[in-house]
Amino acid sequence: MKRLLLSLLFISTLLFQPWLVAETLRVDAQWLKQNFDPSTMVIVDTRSTADFEISHIPNAVNLHEELTYQDKKSGGLIAPPNVIQDILRERGIDTHKTAIVYDDGNLITAARVFWTLEVYGIKQVRILNGGFADWLSHGFDVSDRPLKPKVSNYVPQVDHRRIASKFSTRLASINPKQSLIDARDTSAYRGETSTAKRFGHIPSAMNIAVHEHFEKQDNDANHLLSLNALAALYKGVPKDEKVVLYCEVGAVSSTNYLVLRELGYDVANYDASWREWGNDLSLPIEK
Repeated sequence: MKRLLLSLLFISTLLFQPWLVAETLRVDAQWLKQNFDPSTMVIVDTRSTADFEISHIPNAVNLHEELTYQDKKSGGLIAPPNVIQDILRERGIDTHKTAIVYDDGNLITAARVFWTLEVYGIKQVRILNGGFADWLSHGFDVSDRPLKPKVSNYVPQVDHRRIASKFSTRLASINPKQSLIDARDTSAYRGETSTAKRFGHIPSAMNIAVHEHFEKQDNDANHLLSLNALAALYKGVPKDEKVVLYCEVGAVSSTNYLVLRELGYDVANYDASWREWGNDLSLPIEK
């Protein structure tokens, strides 16, 4: 009996290790082709309207990633609830369906929409690993016909755990029980380049650049690393700490967000990011 209990304890310990978390937030092209069900799923193309009109995955609706911003040219702030409500309703997206998002294969714009949907209460969201490029590499059918979905009754339910503000990011930077991650390139983190008035990074932030999450395939699409490899990448980030992410405008950090969600972390994305922090002379920076 004692041996049995020890065995069960060992197995349960393994099951709760981050590198053994099921890959539940990504799907591949083959799976989507075989399992798509319009009654329970909606495919969301996050590319530009022009690209979407040329060709897209059949049954997809177009939700250009730029629609998730208040004004992408001026900063990364997420669009307000009333705007998102109209956008999602028009595309037939609601809390009763699984949203499967994809982009051209960079896994950044799709991740921004993934994060936005989670912020606004869509609990079942998946990302197409490799995006449209991977779909094309399989030789699957494409369409140039726009879908006219049935308008949904979606009502925004903001999940405040998923979004960070300037204030909460400042608190995270001085809280030893929280982790702050800069998803920009190393050159930006070190203060060699910047899109803001100032150069450097937020104090206490570690640097895990977005490109570290990918493996390249023959079709040049980005594919996420295995969960084992991703868990190793984040081995220095305690699982029992809140994680706050930032980049330039809350875009590339959305990919870090997706990965950390897969690994089981409590994570928030600072949407205004360095574009706000780096231009606010009252806030501290490091190089």
